[in-house]
Amino acid sequence: MSLKKNVVATLSTYLIIFLFPALLNLFFHLGSQIYWIQTVDYIIGALVLTYFYWRTRERPALEQKKVASRQIIGLGLLGVVAALIAQFVANLIDLFLFHSIPSSANTTTILTIIKSYPFYILATVIAAPIMEELVFRRTIFGSLVPFTGQVGAALIASVMFAMAHSDGHLLVYTAIGLVFCYLYQKTGRIQTSILSHMLMNAMVIGISLWR
Repeated sequence: MSLKKNVVATLSTYLIIFLFPALLNLFFHLGSQIYWIQTVDYIIGALVLTYFYWRTRERPALEQKKVASRQIIGLGLLGVVAALIAQFVANLIDLFLFHSIPSSANTTTILTIIKSYPFYILATVIAAPIMEELVFRRTIFGSLVPFTGQVGAALIASVMFAMAHSDGHLLVYTAIGLVFCYLYQKTGRIQTSILSHMLMNAMVIGISLWR
């Protein structure tokens, strides 16, 4: 698969996966069954996008560098701390400048679902981070770099990432997205930001459930 075909396949598949549960619920009123469907839907999406990734022999310019596995893991772990700090700072700015509520409606909804349907954690901690990193970082950010430069591409991809979460905390999700863009371009391996994204989601959910 060529890189251009990968971009088209990745974006179109993600759009279908993202919209499918809501469209299905619109016609069949699934009730609580939607969480099973969404979990399976996200897992399938993550597997399909991963398949597209491995089938694409052509690599974008950001992935041309050589990097050791320990650097990917090390930066992936440090990236969790960076993402949490970015989230904290962005929340403070949101609070003092825009007087927004610190809590995230998106996170609150996810926690409520997980408490009743624990299997949903597979969608939020594993499947969603894989899809979002392959889409927003590797595909959108990576594809825009040659046209807008790394800063412009990171801003566009991160704002789109924030808009996809649609809970009013645009600045917070944009800040997190920028951290993940940096991790990806620093190592040239999407596995770095995937690791950070998974661990961040796991930590936020784990700490919130522990309270």
